[in-house]
Amino acid sequence: MYTLKSIVRRGSALGAAVAVFAAAIVPTAPVFADALNPLTERSLLLSSSAPGWQDMDGSGNSYDAPNAALQNYAPAGSGPNGRKTGETFTFKVSSTAEVKGFSLQYCTQAAGYCQSPGNNTGDARDDLPTAREANEGPGNAHANKRSDFNFVGTWNEGTTAGTYEVRINNATSTGWTLATDNLEDDDHSGNLSGKDNYATLVNEDGGTINNGQLVQIIFRPSETTYITNPGSDAFFVKINTYSSDTSLIGTHNDPTPNVQTDHTVIDGGVTVANVMTDSIHITTKVLETMAFSVGVHNRDTDVLDGPGGSVRNGTCDPIQVVDANRLNLGNPNAEYSLETGRAWDVNSYWRLSSNSSGGATVYYSGDTLRNTVGDFIRPLDPTATLSNPGTEQFGLGFVDDAEMQSEVSSSFLAEVAVADSPYSLPSIDPLVKTASYAGGSGNIGQGVQGETIDAEFAFDEDSMQVPAQIAQNTDGVLSCATAKMRYVGNIAADTPAGVYTTKINYLAAPQY
Repeated sequence: MYTLKSIVRRGSALGAAVAVFAAAIVPTAPVFADALNPLTERSLLLSSSAPGWQDMDGSGNSYDAPNAALQNYAPAGSGPNGRKTGETFTFKVSSTAEVKGFSLQYCTQAAGYCQSPGNNTGDARDDLPTAREANEGPGNAHANKRSDFNFVGTWNEGTTAGTYEVRINNATSTGWTLATDNLEDDDHSGNLSGKDNYATLVNEDGGTINNGQLVQIIFRPSETTYITNPGSDAFFVKINTYSSDTSLIGTHNDPTPNVQTDHTVIDGGVTVANVMTDSIHITTKVLETMAFSVGVHNRDTDVLDGPGGSVRNGTCDPIQVVDANRLNLGNPNAEYSLETGRAWDVNSYWRLSSNSSGGATVYYSGDTLRNTVGDFIRPLDPTATLSNPGTEQFGLGFVDDAEMQSEVSSSFLAEVAVADSPYSLPSIDPLVKTASYAGGSGNIGQGVQGETIDAEFAFDEDSMQVPAQIAQNTDGVLSCATAKMRYVGNIAADTPAGVYTTKINYLAAPQY
């Protein structure tokens, strides 16, 4: 009941439909309208939105610390690894007060009884004989592509892997102690996971946080300390701030043990949301080649006149998963292999809708193309760069809306043209593309005579650990922002032969 009341207290911070729903259930809740102020500009950025059972790269390799050849593949905190993730909460407070505690409760719904997110089988209730699956271990959920949300390992305060950090107004605040526990409601009609879905951070000394100041709670994963994503669907995290550093963790089936008696909550009763998606898998080949010639001039250094001479050259509805999101990059008539004299490209799409009034940001996380013996195709710089066949390049960029819309079928165009049609042409609006990735339309150098290369791409190799921003809007809801991504691959004559793969994970962080 308290949870539902807290939703109504937020007033206009939520959509009208939600406010009406909550008021209909708890008609007396507006009496408490001033009892709890909302946290504003809330967002949750995951290091990976992959399901929690997924921790492999495009070649099916998991990170293996002792094995040097596999240390670049899907480590904890990287985009392809949903099993070992990190998270960053960002929000602003509404009240000026001394804050001694934060709580984060992960649930499948934004209000009402709490069920921890996950899709393992069984039920963790004490009075039921069907035990809930463990995430890891032989024959358990991960092996069957299922996962429950869970905090794993021993977390310490700090700024390195395996630590958590509280930042207030962009400055590190120390002295916070983290505790995790299971906090689900037996009255929920669904199966309970029994895993840790409730985290508190307390500090006896606390600190005054002024109205409008920014708070960040950052969890940085390691190979032994991490957060495991649920296996599917959306989840919500309820956030509160407290004036007390004690009694923040309740007992099973009592999610708010002291809120109404001790009045320790300052701001909160609100949620952030996120959803699980799978990665885009890209595979290509570099075929074995050989060239041999003899002569008396080095054509890389000499300019020859006459026959044979040359100037030297330098070197609305969700988009469905089809074929496990796998793309083949390269010449389809040569086993999808790359060529030194021609660029090749493939495309994928993403689509985002959100009722977050503060807008949203889209990121990607991933690695360049690699084979299993440590060879890789050099990624482009994080700044826009033209495609250049004959040099090693891997990068990505956006395709223009107009080009994406040109693919729409005539039957759909007819539906869009009808007055008051609920449909519209695909567009990334109102998201604004990050400049480095905005120029992906145009020619990439596909061997056409007289072709002018004008398409630009970029790639941030640090995105494996720190997701790279590619699009953002800072105000208003997103009804249906759709983007078409283009990936370009080029090789040099000395690029080692092999099968190269990568996985690119896209992340969305709405701001509520």
